[in-house]
Amino acid sequence: MPSGHTMMALMGESIERTAFRLTFTDYHQDPNDSDVLRRAVTIHADRITFDDGHLNLWLTGTHVGEFPLDIIESVCPHGDADRKREAPEELRARFPRMGHPWSPEDDAHLLALYQQGERDFDALGKQFGRKPSAIRSRLAKLGLESLA
Repeated sequence: MPSGHTMMALMGESIERTAFRLTFTDYHQDPNDSDVLRRAVTIHADRITFDDGHLNLWLTGTHVGEFPLDIIESVCPHGDADRKREAPEELRARFPRMGHPWSPEDDAHLLALYQQGERDFDALGKQFGRKPSAIRSRLAKLGLESLA
């Protein structure tokens, strides 16, 4: 049984849609959104090559991504059976403000805590009802944390 999603093409041919999940050693700037930090990305690709210290991803002969090898922790086929994603309802139960816009008051409070030396993103996430990665992303957007 092929992995990934199989789509039916014209004339009954099946086309394999493949993707790879790259996990990074730390938070890195999202390749598609400079305001977002990610610990992992999923890239649709059917081939991986290595060149000059970089991992390159290709889809039907077109280059679709390049990442320095020293920031990559792991590469797995997308949809790995041993890794289950949390349902949105479960995430919202743990992070009730997830996906909500940041208010000026929240920004001011976050800035004050950061300037007082608070660097525990898990603790800040709990206090603001957001994921730790959202705290890092917000601080980066406010110019206080590096994206790299």
